[in-house]
Amino acid sequence: MNDLPPVHTAYINAPHAQEETEELMRLRRAGQICERDWLLRHAALTDRQTRSADPADGKVQTALQTSADKLIAFDTANGTTAGPLATDNPAWAVDPRGYVRQEYAIWATGNPRP
Repeated sequence: MNDLPPVHTAYINAPHAQEETEELMRLRRAGQICERDWLLRHAALTDRQTRSADPADGKVQTALQTSADKLIAFDTANGTTAGPLATDNPAWAVDPRGYVRQEYAIWATGNPRP
């Protein structure tokens, strides 16, 4: 997992959480975001918002796990992993945040933010 970007690098150009939430909702309502981008950006937003959460907080951990699992399932079914480690890598069972960060960092390089 040494090839994975650290959290501060993965989200270096990510917009403020409120701005990202509003943009995602606007794009989703207008039907202007593909399913993978929605799953990826939603999982990344959830990851960012829960970084300092108590690991014992089951509700937070469930939300994070669910969003990461949906992205991983989508990428598995569609062969859309962009990063060096595929969805079947055992690292993701231990650290699903790592998969989200891997994929978001790559996505963000092709989708620069103002």
